[in-house]
Amino acid sequence: MSVLHGRAKGFTLIEVMIAVALGLVLSVGVVSLFGTTSRTNKLQNGLARLQENGRFAASTMELDLRMAGGQFANNYSGQAMPNTVVPVVRGRTPVVLVDQLKWPDPSPGAGNAPLSKMNSVDAGGFPTAAAATKGYPLSPRYFIQGYSCPTPGACTPSGLPSDLPPEGTSPGQRLPASDVLTIRYQRGSGWPAAAIGACSSGATVAIQTSTVPGNDPFNFAAGDLALITDGVNSSVLPVASYSGSALTIGTTLPGVTTQCVNPGNRDQRVFNFSKDFVTVTYFVRLDADPNPDARPNSPTAAQRVIPVLVRRENGVNNELVQGVDQLSFVYGVQNSNGKTSFLTAQEIEAGVIPCVPPPEGMPTEPGCLWRSVRSIEAHLLINTVDEVFNLETSGHRYVFNNVEHTTTDTGPLPSTLKAGSMLRREFVAFAATRNHNF
Repeated sequence: MSVLHGRAKGFTLIEVMIAVALGLVLSVGVVSLFGTTSRTNKLQNGLARLQENGRFAASTMELDLRMAGGQFANNYSGQAMPNTVVPVVRGRTPVVLVDQLKWPDPSPGAGNAPLSKMNSVDAGGFPTAAAATKGYPLSPRYFIQGYSCPTPGACTPSGLPSDLPPEGTSPGQRLPASDVLTIRYQRGSGWPAAAIGACSSGATVAIQTSTVPGNDPFNFAAGDLALITDGVNSSVLPVASYSGSALTIGTTLPGVTTQCVNPGNRDQRVFNFSKDFVTVTYFVRLDADPNPDARPNSPTAAQRVIPVLVRRENGVNNELVQGVDQLSFVYGVQNSNGKTSFLTAQEIEAGVIPCVPPPEGMPTEPGCLWRSVRSIEAHLLINTVDEVFNLETSGHRYVFNNVEHTTTDTGPLPSTLKAGSMLRREFVAFAATRNHNF
């Protein structure tokens, strides 16, 4: 009797080794594909965020820059033409008949000394925190004040608003090597007002407070300042009280003869100078990165910091966008011959070109070129905020202010922060100031 033995079935060692090898190859391919896809997604997300931040920052700044120095129907700095000495349209300026302006962000005082606030102008034409004792013309040069900060620790003029954070590379500090700009303008539509004989103490101003399409809600209170203007005469006055549709002017300062005379063919309006005349400052501040695993990029802080563009209105900060590595401004300034030069704040402070003659009745004031600014360019260097690792050399290149730069992960930026592995692009906000011509 014979016994049949079945043949053993299974894989040979060679077959197993081939299968393992094929599996490893496929696994490596899948991992490689996943890594490439993940890196591509991070790159695309970073570029999208960069573009969105840059466009939003530029468009927001342009809205403010166009309004720099704005007043109702008031050509405040004159209009010159080539080969002329006297402007075709003489500059105008409001007359201040109150003791304290209470502006939250001052211009530099005498000797570029920083001020806690700007309440008036001293005998030399410089801003001061002291209360005024007599009326004075308010130069429109104080409606625009820029600061050039090309390198860390060096800003011109030196008297930055004292309520800005100090320069440094730790959270909460102001980014080094980035400019600062303060602008002021009258916002709102104001309220139509009947002409009065003179801007004097106790006078009553009848204004239209009823709802008119396009007019702002009435917002005066006792103690506010009023700007009364008809495009020719413009005065800042104290409000003693209000009742219904009438404002009563408080005690005015002596020393300047001003009238609110309107022959009836000009649109006289009243604005709230305390609430609607705004002071806006742009600067870059450093915030702490909430991600504890992010690579540190500061020479003075253990955690990573993120530069943030801040818009400060009347002393209140509002963060606009993250990832602003550098901010610089260029100003188009018209000289007394009607020609325009493009200057930095440092060059404006140095007076490299002659000033347009001052408004009538006002002596030449310090920094007179600021009232001849016709356009403002804001240059912003925006990054992807989050790092995109393993960038090629081309990804580390960027152009800013017409100069090409190549960075490395550990190389310093002008602010002394490490560049990191991020893409960078320049965005430009350009605006012609709208308040020079009728």
